[in-house]
Amino acid sequence: MKTMKLIARVQKLLQRPPEETKLKKLRKTVKALKQKQEDLEDKLKHTRSKPARERLQQKIDVLKAQRRKGAEVYRRLKDEQKDPAPGISETDKASEPNADS
Repeated sequence: MKTMKLIARVQKLLQRPPEETKLKKLRKTVKALKQKQEDLEDKLKHTRSKPARERLQQKIDVLKAQRRKGAEVYRRLKDEQKDPAPGISETDKASEPNADS
C-alpha cells in the first residue's frame, strides 16, 4: 500500500469517536506503517544522492509520527476496554457503606 494511503487511513481512524474505532483495523494499519517505514529505511541505506536521502528521511519521519499517534490511541482504547467502569475508583468503593452492616 502506498505511504499516503496508509497515512490517510490512520488519520481517518484517529478522527473517529473511540467507540467506533475498530482495534483490529487500527492495529493492522499501524503494523503496515511499521513495515513501510522499515522498507524506506532499507532504501535509505542504499541511496546515495542527497536530495533522495532527504526525501526518504522526511517520509520516514512522517511515518514515525503517524505510527506513534496510532499506537497511543490503540493503547488507550485497549485499556478502556479492559477497564469498563473507569468512573469508580478503589477509594470510592471503600467509602461506600456496605449493605451487610
